[in-house]
Amino acid sequence: YYASTSFMDAQLGRLIDELDCLGLSEDTLIVLWGDHGWHLGDHGMWTKHTNYEQANRIPLLVIAPGIAKPGCTRQLAESADVFPTLAELAGLPKPMVPQPLDGLSLVPVLKDPSLRVRDHATHCFPRGEDRLGRAIRTERYRLVEWKKPGAAPESADLELYDYTLPDPEAENLADRKPEVIQELRAILNRQPEALSGPGNRLKVSSTP
Repeated sequence: YYASTSFMDAQLGRLIDELDCLGLSEDTLIVLWGDHGWHLGDHGMWTKHTNYEQANRIPLLVIAPGIAKPGCTRQLAESADVFPTLAELAGLPKPMVPQPLDGLSLVPVLKDPSLRVRDHATHCFPRGEDRLGRAIRTERYRLVEWKKPGAAPESADLELYDYTLPDPEAENLADRKPEVIQELRAILNRQPEALSGPGNRLKVSSTP
């Protein structure tokens, strides 16, 4: 894992060096991101298939000469944000697509890292053949709702983690913070519900 990561880092450095040599750096947009994180022994797991922080937090680096300020931001982002962000950076019209576009442009945050364009990110992953873990991550909390698609809300198992704590995923706080659960489930309920598909596979409905 570390060998592949360091090799990728070296190749990226070679690419950026060549852009500098060709005089293209000031006219080139660069976005580096991954599709998932990876557990490296935490929670006793070596995998990417979970609803925890390590598997859902990914690298997202943007170089936009003349626009992006150097540094980091705590703005939550989703992979779906890359498309509208690149479109705006390239001076293209706002993307018009036949289905609803979930992604948001991160350009305001690139200009001012203290700004926020979204207050949560979403993710989901199934457990077994009939339970789906729908989740949202705010700057402080992650809520995971495990439920059989179509089942009553009260049948769900809930996980709540507070990322201001030293070891945030060591304890499920769902029973201790009912007011936070209520607030976050209200946000989660704005997301599409999952339906049972053929062969007990899970699919997400196109309407809430």
